[in-house]
Amino acid sequence: MRCCQEVRPENAARSFRTPAPILRKPQVRRLLSDRPGARVLEVGAGCLRNARFLLRRGFRVSVLEVPNIETRFPREYEKFRAAGGAVHFTFPPSSTFDFVVATFVIETVCNRSGRHVLVRQIFDSLADHGCLITSVRGPADVVTAQATGVRCGDGYVTPNHTFVRSFSRAQLRSFLAGAGFQRLDFLHAPATVAPELLHAIAWKQQ
Repeated sequence: MRCCQEVRPENAARSFRTPAPILRKPQVRRLLSDRPGARVLEVGAGCLRNARFLLRRGFRVSVLEVPNIETRFPREYEKFRAAGGAVHFTFPPSSTFDFVVATFVIETVCNRSGRHVLVRQIFDSLADHGCLITSVRGPADVVTAQATGVRCGDGYVTPNHTFVRSFSRAQLRSFLAGAGFQRLDFLHAPATVAPELLHAIAWKQQ
């Protein structure tokens, strides 16, 4: 789609001082505490708020990003590498990681086929016992984009040249199952069909 050519993925990254809310969820905290020193890949690490949080807690952390991101946060990336973190601009070898973290990333990929490729690469990068820890935006969180953005495929290109689309619970379940994930655990009350932000753990195997 020609509209996707206007998107600048690096513009989606913002500066945060605290890790994403999903890493504070009790289910995720238990999961991480059960696997000390696990191998973690963060996809779309941005300012490294999650990666640095995990590195400080003893995990072996790698990040996958577009090259232009590092020029936006040079000090953060310098400190991350100095502390033992690894930075990749292409996917590392398959079946390498215990966890993949992707917070507010999947919904920023404009090209639909590229989005599917990304999630399949995440699936392939996980060890058999591994899982994806992910957060995406729900319909209530993209109201501004709907009002000010330009329709593009299944989402919107914003005035800041970023892309965003929303997911309902059913849409996210179907999308991740299509990439091969065999189980999806939502971290919301069962009756919450379309929360503002979706938080979930997707398992490579049952």
